[in-house]
Parts: sequence; structure tokens; C-alpha cells
Amino acid sequence: MANLSDEQLRHFEQYGYLQLGTVLDESQLDALRRRLDAIMLGEIRNPGLQFQLDTGGAYEALADPVAGLPEKTLGYRKVQGLETDPLFLELIQRPLFRDVCASQYGRHASVSIFRAMLMNKPAGQGTYLPWHQDAGDVWRLDRDPVVTVWIAIDRATRANGCLQFVPGSHRLGLLSKYGSTVSPEHAAIHCPDDAVRYLEVDAGEAVALHNWVLHRSGVNPTDAPRRALVFSYMDGRTLNALTGKRFPVVFGEAEPPETAMPFLKALRDENNQLRTTASEAGRYARSLLEHAERLEQARAEAERYAKSLEAELARDRRS
Repeated sequence: MANLSDEQLRHFEQYGYLQLGTVLDESQLDALRRRLDAIMLGEIRNPGLQFQLDTGGAYEALADPVAGLPEKTLGYRKVQGLETDPLFLELIQRPLFRDVCASQYGRHASVSIFRAMLMNKPAGQGTYLPWHQDAGDVWRLDRDPVVTVWIAIDRATRANGCLQFVPGSHRLGLLSKYGSTVSPEHAAIHCPDDAVRYLEVDAGEAVALHNWVLHRSGVNPTDAPRRALVFSYMDGRTLNALTGKRFPVVFGEAEPPETAMPFLKALRDENNQLRTTASEAGRYARSLLEHAERLEQARAEAERYAKSLEAELARDRRS
């Protein structure tokens, strides 16, 4: 590894986190802060972004992130899709982060990005985030990402709701196949107070986290925001389990799924054929309905004509 020592890699394997030191100087931080503010205030428009407002309420009540800018405010909890912004993409592709990924996925493997996002605890607000793991079926992927890089944009402290985690908890594996929030019973067993570490770091510092590490964060009662960038890196072969598509490659070469897994082409051809058949069946069904309507109209006209003949015959008999 060009930037990480064997000792650092052993630390990451054992404890599920690794402090990477300062990766952004003050001028770079200022540029990123201004860019984030401009995005949230609508001064920079990017159709690739999604936004989630911070309600300050229960985590379970949060609405899903939405495309477009719902309103111009610095009160967003999450801004996703930052890999589509060149300023953030340059940071995502730092060689240091490549080395962290290589330690888990192999130097040979391409690396894609699942999500690159701002996580924001707005001043005087923020949503309490319960104990959880960043993996599992909830993400709809064919394999779990295991590398997240977390970068402080503002100083993170206990006072402003910094990240809390349990070192070594990644070795438990996923506590739920579905992933995400863990049960209160698991939290009580695996997250006792004396095992919890607070990630207090200065602005510009980065930390690598294993996605299975149990973590949470509190609210921010201070008069300044507590912002961080979160980049979730994956093996570049990872597929969306619903669509079969891959994600943007940030290290190495992108390989179309059909090249690596020819059966996917057969599946997609079959799906296309089924869609064509379904479309044709739909058209045929509509034509039958239209024919039935025409028959019904003809029947109604025949009935009216028969009634008119009967009426005419009746008049003839009376005359």
C-alpha cells in the first residue's frame, strides 16, 4: 500500500475504524462549505442530487430523500449524489481512500460508489440517529459494501452530536439480515456505555469505518452546524439487486455486467421479450374490448331498429 502501513491495516481489521488524519486544509474546507451552502440554497442546480430535510423529530418519521430542491434552506439533514459534482468527485478519488478500499476489496478490483453525501446536524437541531449498521438487504445490493470514509467539514464533538461507535463490533457480522437499525436487545448487549467511543475530530479530518461497525449520533443543540461528508465505497462488481445495474466506478475500469456475467444479457433479453409479449397482449386485449364495444353498439342499434319496426307495424294495424 502506498499510503497505509501494515499496522494501520491491522488496526482497521481489528477495530473496524482507522483515523486517516487531516485530508482537507482550511482553504479546501472553505470551498466545500461554500459549495454545500450554494447547493442547499439553490444557487447551484444539479439534477443528480437528492435532499432530505432535517425535521428534528423521530428518525423513523423522516421522509425519504427526494430529487429536486424542495426548498432553499441550510436545514437539510442529507444531500445525496455528491459524486455527480466535480468538486466532491475529486475528493472521492483520493489515492488514500483507494488504498483503504484495496485493503478490503483487493488492489485488482475496481471500486464503485454507492452514495456520496452530506450528513448535516443543523444548528440547534439534528435528528437522533439510533444504533445501526450500514449494510443488509435494506440497500438492495447483491453484496454488502464494507468501506465508508467519513470526513468532518466542521469540528465534531460530544456537544454537537458527533458520531458514536463501538470499536470491533464489525466482527459480530450483521445483526439483522435486513440491516440498518438494530434491535434494542442487541443494542443493550453490544453497545454498553463503557464500550462506546465518541468520534471527536477537527474539521478536515477523515476516518475510515467498516460498514458493519455499530454506530449512532445525537442531536446538535449548539449554534453552529455539524457537517460531514460520507462516501460509501463498494466492490465495482456490485449490482443493484432490483435492476441488475452497476454503480459509478471511481477507481479502476468499469465493466458492463453483461461482459462479466453473460447470463444477465439472457435475462434482459428474456425480460424484453416478455415486455414485448405483454405489450402485444395488451394491444390485443384492447382491440377485443373495442370490438366488443362495436358489437354492443350494433346490438343496441338492432334493438332500436326492431322497436321502430314493431311501432310501425302497430300503427299499420290500427289504421
